[in-house]
Amino acid sequence: IVPWLIGGASLVLLAAPRLRRLAEGAEHHGLSPLTAVVAFLIGVYGGYFGAAAGVLMLALLVTAWNQPLARTNAAKNLVTGSANLLAAIVFAITGKVVWPAALAVCLGSLGGSWLGSALVRRLPATPLRIAIGIGGLGLAVVLGLRA
Repeated sequence: IVPWLIGGASLVLLAAPRLRRLAEGAEHHGLSPLTAVVAFLIGVYGGYFGAAAGVLMLALLVTAWNQPLARTNAAKNLVTGSANLLAAIVFAITGKVVWPAALAVCLGSLGGSWLGSALVRRLPATPLRIAIGIGGLGLAVVLGLRA
């Protein structure tokens, strides 16, 4: 299912401006209940599986929230980071954890969030969004072929 999730989220990310224009016609203020439910489900999915949760959350936020990509990416980092922290606490208390692997994932995540936020502030938003979407589609194809 992961290749389909990554591919679908990548398509949503590529179509985000058009989807946002369609959503602007609907009159609502703040976070819609559907957006909140989908964000919660992505957080649960991301906390347990992790694969593509960042792309899924970014696709959701880009279409539901009319903010610059840098701000949207920061919100995505906070939401997915919180879901991962909560999941890590639950796994540390209830499950068997391979601590060297967990430390490597933690360091990689921290480094990626630092580097990603620095890049998203310096690169133009539209080409970056398109590059993320195309990269996600490529990853989906590779994972789909391997599966």
